[in-house]
Amino acid sequence: MKTVLAAIAVAGAIAVSVGSAPAAHSACPYQGQVFVYGQNGWDTLTGALAANQTPCVQYYIVLTATDKTFPRGRRAIDAVHAKGPSFHVMAEFNWGRWSKVAPASWYSKGVLFRKRMAAAGYNPALGDSWAINELSSAVRSQPAARAKVRDALRGLFKGPRGAPPMMGAVFTIGQTQRLQNFGVYKGQVKNWLSDAVFWTAVTPYVAWWGQEAYTRCSLVCVDGTKVAARSSHVNDFVEHPAKLAYVGPPATVAARSLFDRSYFPLMTAYWNDPRGYGDNRISRDAMQKLVSLEVYAARSWAAHNPYPDGRIGFAWNEHPVGVTPTDVQALATRLARAIQAAYGDAGTAGKACSPTGAYTLCKAAVPGAAFNEGWKTFEAW
Repeated sequence: MKTVLAAIAVAGAIAVSVGSAPAAHSACPYQGQVFVYGQNGWDTLTGALAANQTPCVQYYIVLTATDKTFPRGRRAIDAVHAKGPSFHVMAEFNWGRWSKVAPASWYSKGVLFRKRMAAAGYNPALGDSWAINELSSAVRSQPAARAKVRDALRGLFKGPRGAPPMMGAVFTIGQTQRLQNFGVYKGQVKNWLSDAVFWTAVTPYVAWWGQEAYTRCSLVCVDGTKVAARSSHVNDFVEHPAKLAYVGPPATVAARSLFDRSYFPLMTAYWNDPRGYGDNRISRDAMQKLVSLEVYAARSWAAHNPYPDGRIGFAWNEHPVGVTPTDVQALATRLARAIQAAYGDAGTAGKACSPTGAYTLCKAAVPGAAFNEGWKTFEAW
């Protein structure tokens, strides 16, 4: 699986600077952050977000590494910055690729990546940062894997001598929404959430914690059901690690504290591809309604829970097979407008579905769709 995560100060360390960003209006429901991960491009969605931007939100575009170890360079950086002071870039630190290259020390890998970021032109004064992509699922069950993560995060945060400290994002590999046997997976997540030493150690380095959670329309676009029911089943899936932390024992307090200020779901706007990201090979109309539903779900959940506040992310397919550029633009525009309506001035969850309150833009339906009730197991420890 591939992945995609406001300036936060922890222990006196500056995460990223957004000093050049305009102040949000008083009617903003949140100081929002929107994250885009495009494995094969991001231009269309970035352009749509810029055309429909709101001063209530900062936009973070993850630039995939050119060879998975060298950050993408100046041309891509400048193109994102040109969208305005609310647009920032994040350099992809691909966990799987870095596990196969020198240096051996994960701390040194992080420091080296920060050196390469600086050489490529990433500018912390403009809010640029890094994002660990595809954090190994081994961290759920293996203490040795967690030690590597702690070391890498420390290196990425500190950087080379003389560099400013820089907090960043972690995107962790998730599970398919089709999962049926929840026992083993839930047990691993419980074990991980209970490791207070790990969560306490990484907290100073992490500004955003993104959970890959790629919604499948076939599991939420159930014809004849209310939008509230569809939204509830989206959230059962995309919010499940944080939900479990919040009903956990005292050992989960450290994870809960980090999630309170950093957790967000990395959902899907990845259309017409069978290799992951939700496998949504559906009509344009259904895909547009699915992304509106996802925005509605995250915004409505935030209104009644300590997380994810104004944080939301999407994986994006710039080049879906057999799809015209016009259709790609239409999907990007629908997603950008849903985000603007939900998180902009006086934004509400319902506005992501329709400016009139009719919820028509969230009522996707596909033949044979059925809810997966198994994700409700994360409502209890």
